Amino acid sequence: MPRSSPQTYLSNRLLRTGIMDPHRRLLILGAVLAGGALLTGVMPAACARLTRPAQSAARPTRPSGEPKPMLDEDIAPVLARLDAWFAANLRDRRYAFNPPASEAAIDRFQRRIGRPLPRSWRQLYRWHDGENDDRWGHFYGLPLLSLGQAEAEWIVWGKVLAELGDDPYVVRGASWPAGAIDPAYGNPGWIPLTADGSGNHIGIDLAPWPGGRVGQVILFGRDEDVKVVLAPSLGRFLGWIADLLEGGNVRLGKDPGETILREFRLKSPAVDHFHEGARRLLGAPGQFL
Repeated sequence: MPRSSPQTYLSNRLLRTGIMDPHRRLLILGAVLAGGALLTGVMPAACARLTRPAQSAARPTRPSGEPKPMLDEDIAPVLARLDAWFAANLRDRRYAFNPPASEAAIDRFQRRIGRPLPRSWRQLYRWHDGENDDRWGHFYGLPLLSLGQAEAEWIVWGKVLAELGDDPYVVRGASWPAGAIDPAYGNPGWIPLTADGSGNHIGIDLAPWPGGRVGQVILFGRDEDVKVVLAPSLGRFLGWIADLLEGGNVRLGKDPGETILREFRLKSPAVDHFHEGARRLLGAPGQFL
């Protein structure tokens, strides 16, 4: 099955349910073709997802109060831990980071997003400007997106939201924990860090709901009805990843005759997609409503 972008997928869902007419669908498909073709790969759950009907819902009521403030972190120690583990264990030359991003590129990205990003995020991109192969990514097979890739994915999601008009809740969503993440289909305050090639991301949430924290790391995307908080900050997320790797929760390679997309996976739970494994490790609900 060819990979489809979040916008192509959303258009198909809305068209089948009568929410979007065919002429608007043709316009939206043409507008996002370039942005949606950046990454490759297919998540099996995404293929099944194409047959599920859209479920319109009333706009949810935002709880009262304000989210917790962004944490100010120095992530140099955890980046050193990751460097050491990657150097010792990911010896295949296909695992290759890009050089660091320049300060000018980092500043440009933040201006483009129009929101302040955590100091830890700037440190992350001064470490490496992502990587270019989505099968050989350093985060359990998922790639850290380059600034250019992250911006392109963010733009695609902006076009999705524009097509939805004033109702990003036309596709029913939820948050785990409840009230921590906006249960919308997408939000311009969600900044992608990784991508699985099927429109799903680990990202930084700059627009949390009152039960969350600014800068928390979340799962979101076209197959992620239930958005999940992975960690309260980028530093805590990277520390969790380092703990998993150093603790030996890793499978590298594949069994004879096994067909998989990515060979760098969790050992326990023994799943092929890190998003599913992360949910199980944290005790979060499944991705679909």
